[in-house]
Formats: sequence, structure tokens, C-alpha cells
Amino acid sequence: MYRMLSEWMDSSRMWVTEQVTFERAVNAVGLELERKGMVDSSFTQIVLDQETIIPSGVSDVAVPVAVIDVPLSISKKDGISLLHLLNPCEVKTITGETIQAEAVLLITATNEPKKQAYHKLIDDLLMDDEALQALVHVQSRTGLFHLKSNFLEAFSY
Repeated sequence: MYRMLSEWMDSSRMWVTEQVTFERAVNAVGLELERKGMVDSSFTQIVLDQETIIPSGVSDVAVPVAVIDVPLSISKKDGISLLHLLNPCEVKTITGETIQAEAVLLITATNEPKKQAYHKLIDDLLMDDEALQALVHVQSRTGLFHLKSNFLEAFSY
């Protein structure tokens, strides 16, 4: 089975930032997510606190990324958001390793079944090197539209 990128990646949930630190990038995207009614106003503080306990960095993939699992209690809308980092940011992994993340994927789910479904989509993406590289290197909503119109697929078995 496979899932098309267009099934879950919405260009209105994509941002590009030049912030130079992970904290500043999270703050910037937090303001956008809050403005669009996707998360509670406590997003930035909760995510940064969570990061000290459960680091979001993923290193064993084609392109180092961070995957932030936003707590259900502060998520207001379901979806996956992409923050493209023009300046890769230092992020820790669960093993304590430091990576230079090139993008941040944010999972916002309002219930556990949705959260599990989004985790499956992210897992599929992380296992498909070509799809992950293409998505991470998108630097505009037009670029995302181009990927979607060319039927970029993330495979799942």
C-alpha cells in the first residue's frame, strides 16, 4: 500500500523560516499555528519543555529532521505541518546525539486515533529517502504544489 503526499500535506500548513536556533524556529511557527487556530497559546512553552524530556531529532534518515508530537491537550486542529529551516538548527535525538535538522514536522491531533494515523504517515515518509529529501528541500508553497502535482509518493507496507 502507498500513500500519496497530497493525502496529508497541505500547503497552508507549511512555513519557511530563517531562524537560526530551534527555540526561535519553534517560537515562530508557534505564532503561525496559534494565529490559524491550530494550537493553544501555550504551544511554544510546552513544546520547548517537552523537548528537554523527549527530544524530537531523527538522525537515521536521508535528511536529519525533527518530528514534534504536539500534546493532544494543546492541539485544536488535526494535521501535519512542515517548517522548512533555511538555516539547519541543532536538535537532540532520543539517544542524546546532536543533529542539524533541516526541517520540522509537527503533528497536531485532537484524539489518540488521529495521532496514531499521523505517526504512521510520518513513519512512511521517514522510510522513503527520496520522498523525504524532496519534501525537506521544498522552500515554497509553489514547490509543494509541484511535488504534489507530480504524484510524489511515500510508501507503506
